[in-house]
Amino acid sequence: MIDKKIIKNIAYIGLTNVANILIPLLILPFITRALGPAQFGQYAWAISSGTLLSVICDFGFNWSAAREVAVHKADPARVAKIITEAYAIRMSLVGLCSAAIFAVWCWLPHEAGVGVVLPFVPFIAFLNLLTPAWLFQGLEQFRVIAISSTLGRLCGVIAIFILVKGPEDTNLAITLSAVGALLPAIVSFLFINRHFGSVLSVPAIDAIFRRIKEAWRIFAADFVIQIYTVAQTFIVGLFGGPVAAAQFNIADRCLGAGKGFLAAIIQAAMPRVANLASSNPAAGLRLIRQVMVLTGGVGIMGGLIMMLGADQLVLLAFGPDFLESARVLRILAPVPLLVGIGTCFSSLYMFNYGENGLWAMMLKTAAFINFGIMLILHFLGTEMHIAAAIAILSAESFVFLISGYRFFLAHRKLR
Repeated sequence: MIDKKIIKNIAYIGLTNVANILIPLLILPFITRALGPAQFGQYAWAISSGTLLSVICDFGFNWSAAREVAVHKADPARVAKIITEAYAIRMSLVGLCSAAIFAVWCWLPHEAGVGVVLPFVPFIAFLNLLTPAWLFQGLEQFRVIAISSTLGRLCGVIAIFILVKGPEDTNLAITLSAVGALLPAIVSFLFINRHFGSVLSVPAIDAIFRRIKEAWRIFAADFVIQIYTVAQTFIVGLFGGPVAAAQFNIADRCLGAGKGFLAAIIQAAMPRVANLASSNPAAGLRLIRQVMVLTGGVGIMGGLIMMLGADQLVLLAFGPDFLESARVLRILAPVPLLVGIGTCFSSLYMFNYGENGLWAMMLKTAAFINFGIMLILHFLGTEMHIAAAIAILSAESFVFLISGYRFFLAHRKLR
């Protein structure tokens, strides 16, 4: 059931998501005016691409390692083994991807477009990966990084307000946005050293490859999730250019603010559902239904704000140069409700109740729907930021329907 610990964890994760989403959102009215549409598009593309690369290099540990830590949190040696193996894999992937990105950058023209900011992508990913959020999720110790994440993001925002003056400061704005991840990283290292330092050891090569093999399927599914979430600005900028990326990114960040609160609820409930799924499946389904009430309410409120207040919000916060973002917001208005309830069906139920194979296949199909619709609409002449919004809505609707049907069947069996 939803007890006090889950409620506290929801609050702590909500605070972290405020740091990661709402605090950068607060600076958008300033930075969009300071940089202008083209340079803000480069800024948004770099941040989005760096976040996407960090997701790739995380190798799905936000799912697989969080669940394993939740199961073995009473065994410090086992948790320490998970930590060292995960870090070894993540940092190795960052190194390989950085080398590939540098080679691509040397080949691309550097005068204009999103290629100008490509070197910042691995830098952003590296800083993001220093903090093992999955460790604190599995241990249900969200308080540890909540405050440090908030303070780190605030320091970056304050520095941007003080130092960024115009389009020529685009690179500085990207750097200052990224370095906010250093403070939670330092706090994470201190926590790991205090609680697991005595049992940490260099991971064996065969153990690393074994973990890669075990985590591969979940990584593939997690990567698919990001294709139609984190990767959207990356794809829009790649095909539509920096201005289209700017228009889409503003709407996507507004949507992300609501999704951040939804993620707080889901992440707080995840470890408890994972335990109940094996010990008391019926109680786990009851908990999922209770969580669904919370996420559904948040989703409805967010959707109404996006539908009814899009024009006023964009004009007031970002100015007339970004009014196209209001069109994107209205198209995306149903998404908070679809994500709020659909994530309960998919991430809480399917992932924890033995339907990993179907879960992965469903997400891969959703990514195919997302990509297919986006590219078809783009080649038919639809503006890229509008095509991306329609594609997101289609993919989320598909996930909602399929996962909801599976949850309904399971609920009937356990009555």
